[in-house]
Amino acid sequence: MTIVTAGAGPRCGLVPAGVVSIAEHNVQELIVAADMLQLTEVVELCCEFLKGQIDPLNCIGLFQFSEQIACHDLMEFTESYIHAHFLEVQSGEEFLALTKEQLVKILRSEDLSIEDEYQVFTAAMQWILKDVGKRKKYVVEVLEPVRFPLLPAQRLLKYIESIPDFSLRVALQTLLKEYCEVSKSPKENKVSSFLQASKGRPRRKARKYLYAVGGYTRLQGGRWSDSRALSCVERFDTFSHYWTTVSSLHQARSGLGVAVVGGMVYAIGGEDNSMIFDCTECYDPVTKQWTTVASMNHPRCALGVCTCYGAIYALGGWVGAEIGNTIERFDPEENSWDVVGSMAKPRYCFGCCEMQGLIYVIGGISSEGVELRSVEVYDPISKRWSELAPMGTRRAYLGVAALNDCIYAVGGWNESQDALASVERYSFEEEKWVEVASMKIPRAGVCVVAVNGLLYASGGRAPSPDFAAPVTSDSVEVYNPHMDSWTEIANMITSRCEGGVAVL
Repeated sequence: MTIVTAGAGPRCGLVPAGVVSIAEHNVQELIVAADMLQLTEVVELCCEFLKGQIDPLNCIGLFQFSEQIACHDLMEFTESYIHAHFLEVQSGEEFLALTKEQLVKILRSEDLSIEDEYQVFTAAMQWILKDVGKRKKYVVEVLEPVRFPLLPAQRLLKYIESIPDFSLRVALQTLLKEYCEVSKSPKENKVSSFLQASKGRPRRKARKYLYAVGGYTRLQGGRWSDSRALSCVERFDTFSHYWTTVSSLHQARSGLGVAVVGGMVYAIGGEDNSMIFDCTECYDPVTKQWTTVASMNHPRCALGVCTCYGAIYALGGWVGAEIGNTIERFDPEENSWDVVGSMAKPRYCFGCCEMQGLIYVIGGISSEGVELRSVEVYDPISKRWSELAPMGTRRAYLGVAALNDCIYAVGGWNESQDALASVERYSFEEEKWVEVASMKIPRAGVCVVAVNGLLYASGGRAPSPDFAAPVTSDSVEVYNPHMDSWTEIANMITSRCEGGVAVL
């Protein structure tokens, strides 16, 4: 960059007019000199030049330089860049060279763009482990900004056990023990910095939105025939705990599948008034509009849907007048569906989730009309099926989600017990299902999703006394795996059952 100077420095009298070239080799010296001479235009141009050169590998150095010269504009820009690119920045060498004060300032930010709080914890630990002899004494200060209530205790324990330095390991184990004790009795530890109200909320830029899509609704006193398929869509802010309406589906539908890929929400299949759909709609959160994309090869409702390897898989369900035996795959780039495999056991009204490249199919109803306990695993690469241990309870119309390396089967229905409040968790370490805390109310047709270390269970229908038509629910509960407890939060605007839920 070349600039022409034609001004006078107020401290030094006239400054000869001339041409100054700004380049990487001289920009730092130039901005310091221009600042001393109060050549504001040159300072601003140097700042703009540095902003154009920023990347994840040099942003820490630019941040430290801006602090040294007290250039607030450049400091704010580099700090915002670090927050926005935190996951890339924290893996670089410059991050490990931060001072303790600079590190803590960054880790305290609400604006860190992260997927979960565990990434903040590991970044802090990387900084300590870079020079463990000198830095381990700062462990409490450095970890203070970490929002421990959002972290899985078992995952923390595994990480701590892997640390080679004995004294650091003991210090971390003590901190974790104190945290767990405080978690069990928060009322007795109101001053604990680990459990301040703000520490239990995701960071602003880690804030996620839940989209409740479609389903059907039936009000109190309604007949069986009074259920109405929904096209309305609601969005829940996990930070403010507030529901708002967004654009509605073009086609009202219940028993649909919902998935997210490429930052878009897809609503797939479903039915309305016994008409089963093959159509797919896509919601863009930027334009806030739904558009129609390619339809499936077969109409399906009560199907299983999940995202795996950047594609959407639609499994089983009701296909026309029978239970579907096929698996379809949607490629969002090609905008096309292809039949790619078969179900190990045809089923509908089952739970479905993806974890580490495998698709888990859980419960549902068999072709004989029996609610299932069985769990099957589909590998989309080899197209082979395997089995896990069966659940303890038969469940159809259940919600399923993967959280903290476990799978949760939530609520559902079976003929002998009606709507279920019970919840089971599958541990891959123990290779078995165990019951955890039950929801506050029974829910069949519930939607379940994992967000920031918590499970959200929304909607569903209650048991139906005396063969009356069951009423749909607008309530939402959140499960905290550390506390093994459910908490009710803000209700949805519309009660709904057998809808879909997506997270963006």
